Amino acid sequence: RSSRGRSRSPKRPAASAKQAAASGADETADKRKIWEKLQGIAKPEPEKPKPAETPPEPKQAEAPRVGWLPEGARCSRCEKTVVERGGVYCSRRRANGEFVGCFVEICWKCMNKGSKDEIGGIRTSKTEFSSLGPDAWWMHERCMTPEDKRSYFGEEEDDDVGKPKDAEESDEEPGTFAWE
Repeated sequence: RSSRGRSRSPKRPAASAKQAAASGADETADKRKIWEKLQGIAKPEPEKPKPAETPPEPKQAEAPRVGWLPEGARCSRCEKTVVERGGVYCSRRRANGEFVGCFVEICWKCMNKGSKDEIGGIRTSKTEFSSLGPDAWWMHERCMTPEDKRSYFGEEEDDDVGKPKDAEESDEEPGTFAWE
């Protein structure tokens, strides 16, 4: 026979008989475990002891967001990411510390272009909102209670939210003018 470019590798020293038997037995055992798993007859492997886990630290409840949308927030209507002060949350913190509203994020474009069914009749603008200072808030009309409406429009506590103040204090009959 010709060797045609084959080079003979030097012979490796023969492994001892014990090493050969041990490696063959390990290989056979591994193949058997795989075969048993595939057949569904494998014995369950003993569970390894888990390292002691430290319980996670309780997370502080994040206060619901009120006011301006931060950079990176997503408008819940159009799903666009906004820049810093790019919209508002539908929420308010009442005097008693209670947070109310639906807490959705509304960008200024959606505030301006959204239908009355989606946004409601009570809207704000970026200019108006910034003029209200750090305690500014806005809510959908459907999320507001009569108390919220009075607070939003700066009206005093009374039962008739939409009633003109002059008509309440006047002794004249309703429907008459002051000069009549």
